[in-house]
Amino acid sequence: MQSHPVCYHPGMFASLLVPVLAMAMPQSADTSPTTDEALLTVAERTAFRKTAAHADVVALLDALAARTPNARRLSMGQTEEGRDIPLLVLADPPVASADEARASGKVVVLAFANIHAGEVCGKEALPMLAREMIEQPTRADVAPLWEQLVLVLAPIFNGDGNDRFASDNRPEQVGPDEMGTRENARGLDINRDYVKLESKEARAMVRFLTEWDPHLVIDLHTTNGSFHRYQLTYSPPLNPAGPTPPLALVRDRMLPEVSDRLLRRTGLRTFPYGNFDDDKTKWSTYSPEPRFGAQYHGLRGHLSVLSEAYSHIPFEDRVVVTREFVRECLLWAAEHATRVREAVVSGASEVRHAAGNGLPVGVRHALEAAPGKATLLGWVETVDADGKRAPTDEPHDYEVLHEDHFAPTLGVPRPAGYLVPPELTGVLELLAAHGIKTHRLDDSVAAPGARWPLEVPCEEWLIGEVTRAEHEFQGHRTVSVQAERVPVRRRVTGDWFAVPLQQRLGTLALYLLEPLSEDGLLTWNVFDDVLAPGEAFPVLRVPEKSPLLER
Repeated sequence: MQSHPVCYHPGMFASLLVPVLAMAMPQSADTSPTTDEALLTVAERTAFRKTAAHADVVALLDALAARTPNARRLSMGQTEEGRDIPLLVLADPPVASADEARASGKVVVLAFANIHAGEVCGKEALPMLAREMIEQPTRADVAPLWEQLVLVLAPIFNGDGNDRFASDNRPEQVGPDEMGTRENARGLDINRDYVKLESKEARAMVRFLTEWDPHLVIDLHTTNGSFHRYQLTYSPPLNPAGPTPPLALVRDRMLPEVSDRLLRRTGLRTFPYGNFDDDKTKWSTYSPEPRFGAQYHGLRGHLSVLSEAYSHIPFEDRVVVTREFVRECLLWAAEHATRVREAVVSGASEVRHAAGNGLPVGVRHALEAAPGKATLLGWVETVDADGKRAPTDEPHDYEVLHEDHFAPTLGVPRPAGYLVPPELTGVLELLAAHGIKTHRLDDSVAAPGARWPLEVPCEEWLIGEVTRAEHEFQGHRTVSVQAERVPVRRRVTGDWFAVPLQQRLGTLALYLLEPLSEDGLLTWNVFDDVLAPGEAFPVLRVPEKSPLLER
């Protein structure tokens, strides 16, 4: 996430971190470690000095799958350099495909780690949790997971970046000795690639989301940024345009209850993700843009959880808190399985029924604070002549504004759908890659007897000022525009494509196609060849339901 200068000294958490390993295990659990070397993580085998290479993770997942008929080793796809993105699927009865997962009627959960391959605690924590499920399936805190969930684990999403080990990839992180890089083999930050889908890894993820349609997605990271006294921070989806029921359930019920349960069971402290401002008067969360995975998952209608273990505690403690946080999320989902399924179904229904209602959908947002003040557990800090901050070993509680949510600053009326000319092949290919349904107009309900071209009442955007970023980001000079929406009648032919919003991913489609969107396809230069001031934007809006949008 955000990066700031940091440092660490061994005594800074002496008053906070007591025997976390012992505290983190449920009292009823058999806490004796496995005696089988093949089922230990690299971190465990090296006293948490090292972390696993890609081959180590694959071998461990294979070994785990071999121990129970209720595990399946699958693949999400391939990395840029051809490494497998391995999956371990745990379910009783066993599940080996998306169709079988849906047929089970259970809550489908994807938990993945290592999208930033220097942030390695989730890569070790997920196999440890899987091992507990396999070795002790009747344990009180394990049995509900087998009963209610189909659990898909992807511990090493960025396999190429993972194997680029160096001791200075994250020099201010407390262990392990070496770790991988933030970016993939092409130098792309995959967690900024969910809109443009330029990496093979992001495409594999989105293909999985379309095929498996998980109810809950848990994305495991390690922080950069501010010093504080929480072992882990977390976030729900932050873009309010996403379907309301799943967003509200994870934000208002699941995460507060998981945080409280984790504290009561283990003593581990968690808090909503954020960073301090310089004078410690604000604690602010990050961006609502769907280039980030957590926001993208939310716009698709999944319950989405971002986990950020605190980089300034030892590696072993980061692994443990990540494992225990995921455990509580899974237990909560199992205990509230009916409600989780209903929230996802209700969210999809909300999006389908909203098509063409003309109500505003936020496409640009500003950060806002929660009412009142929040107490943040931090440290007294020093600042040197260069402005670099360093924590002392003296705890300090800060009263801050908690900027924890976003409100729309610009909205567009929700149309019934869009019409895309056939020459925009890049746009159509990206919509298909996202799983958004489109069809040719000559395959629509309006096609029988139609005499092409048809004159269609619609709306178009007249482009005004075009602004390009001064510097490249992820290989792009991102774009924003000003534009005016006007009603028009336009001729279309049967080879044009309709994008109906009466589909589950209707809000995502809107966010990608609207030219005023803060993070749509226009942002990432997809429309550059047809974008000019004074010209009409080539994608037409269909404000009301039309046979052209039906197939």
